[in-house]
Amino acid sequence: MKIDSAARARLYALTAIACAIWLVQTCVEANAAGDLFSWSNILFSICLIVVTGYCGVNAVLGWNTKSDPSDQASSK
Repeated sequence: MKIDSAARARLYALTAIACAIWLVQTCVEANAAGDLFSWSNILFSICLIVVTGYCGVNAVLGWNTKSDPSDQASSK
């Protein structure tokens, strides 16, 4: 299955939003439990930050680039 660049950018944006929400939820729950600065939570938070940043950058780049003519032909 092939998706066009606009749909790919939307998927990256949704993934970035979901990971950002997951990061906030994890930090709030860890703070309430008193283990906000445990090694496992720090490592998990760093991973979520990396994934959120990667997906956010790819979403913005996908929206700012012109779509390929081959993408438009395959979507019809």
